[in-house]
Amino acid sequence: MPTLRGLWNLPDSRNLPHPLNLMFNSQRRERPDPADLDLVSGTVTRVAQQKKDLDRASVFIDDKFAFGLAVDLVIEAGLRKGVVLTAEQQRALLVRQETFAAKSSAMAGLSNRARTADEVRQSLLRKGFAEAIAEDTVADLERIGLVDDEAYARAFAKDRFNGRGYGPARLRQDLMRKGVGRATIDAALAELTEAEDLGAEAREQAAKKWRSLASEDDLRKRKKKTLDFLVRRGFGFDTARAAVEAAATDEDADGWDQA
Repeated sequence: MPTLRGLWNLPDSRNLPHPLNLMFNSQRRERPDPADLDLVSGTVTRVAQQKKDLDRASVFIDDKFAFGLAVDLVIEAGLRKGVVLTAEQQRALLVRQETFAAKSSAMAGLSNRARTADEVRQSLLRKGFAEAIAEDTVADLERIGLVDDEAYARAFAKDRFNGRGYGPARLRQDLMRKGVGRATIDAALAELTEAEDLGAEAREQAAKKWRSLASEDDLRKRKKKTLDFLVRRGFGFDTARAAVEAAATDEDADGWDQA
């Protein structure tokens, strides 16, 4: 990709202090909303590629540093010495820059693991992006399929059920914490219930827990601890109780009546 210096033979810019420069400092948690900035029309007097980030350029208006933009955006907008920018044109460029930065940030997070729409949204808000920018970014990622709560919920439920032995109630709780909608969760759990044997998984988890409590001499306490364990993992009471009974087949079944 050609550099700005190659296009315009301009010297590198210094990091001059300006309120707009805060918008693109990734170390800060506050980013001014372009809609709230007090901008005035002016003429571009200089465009310089930044020393520390060759993918960004500094734009000077009326001989004063105005803002930094991605090089691609500068080229696309045709910014060069002599171009007059109204306040609204500047604001539009800053909104596009924020949108670009938000999408880049979201994509970086998605490269590590899949995320729900709400996880992406909350991450952008924590980083200081305006709510409108965050919403537009999530919508764009959903449009191209990089964020898909339905697929996420199905994969999450299957992975946690098979890998950790979590039951429906625990899965529902975890997905709700991730901001997945109720209808989406219902569909994912219905698919899981149809495809998997919940009772068999509960019995397997109960057997493991029962063995780990071998030192417990009180049968009622042993059963209750195993039952509580299964309920915490998200299995319904009836399913959990049946699983504990299966794990305690060699014990006196009357222990349940006394528990």
